[in-house]
Amino acid sequence: MSRPQAPACIEDPPPGTLPRLARAQLHEVHASAADWASALAFAFGMVDAEKARPVLLLRPRGNGAGFVPCGEGLRALGVDPARLVIVDARNDAALLRAGLDAARSSGPAAVLMESWGAMREYDLVASRRLILAAEGSRIPVVILRGDAEPRSSAAHTRWTVSSAPSAPLEMRAPGTATLLVELVRRRGGPAGQRWRLEWNEDHGGFRELPLDTRPATEKRGPPLPGAVVPLPAVRARAPLRRTA
Repeated sequence: MSRPQAPACIEDPPPGTLPRLARAQLHEVHASAADWASALAFAFGMVDAEKARPVLLLRPRGNGAGFVPCGEGLRALGVDPARLVIVDARNDAALLRAGLDAARSSGPAAVLMESWGAMREYDLVASRRLILAAEGSRIPVVILRGDAEPRSSAAHTRWTVSSAPSAPLEMRAPGTATLLVELVRRRGGPAGQRWRLEWNEDHGGFRELPLDTRPATEKRGPPLPGAVVPLPAVRARAPLRRTA
């Protein structure tokens, strides 16, 4: 008996609507080291995960930007800190093996994997294996690619995430954290869409803002110190729960 296939695109939202990182699919999120906090916040805030089960975050040991999620930031993004399990992998091959095993199981609500650089082990075959696992378990799988050029893969979506200038508050205080995201690849659906997202502390989610298409020379006023307020979801502190 053949296995039912997941839809090719993300739940077919209306054109121009920001889609979530849907279940039973593989998603890639690309960002630079400087924008890694934004990429993590986007992944945690947009992943379509069940509320009751744990969320797995797999990371390469001794590599990456060095951010560790903190409890209050995760809670603001809709993730109970008690549900987060952080797994340290020895190397890229171990990271992919652990991610594949987790995606095949029915235990986690979502599987997020951090990776850096070329990560030669992640290729078309590896991405197809992750997709089959996600389709079988019906959970979302997200691989975050840090400082990496896009490679051929079977992922349903590919995103780029970066920090964006925030709107200043009264007395020119730094504004709310703001992201610029682009859906650069989407299987079975339109791509090339861009969104400017602002963190809404009152409602605990991202809200869409108009894209500022003016050249930088036409933007009014001197720049604020720092492009964006650091997102509370990540800080340099001890992890919530970690396993080797």
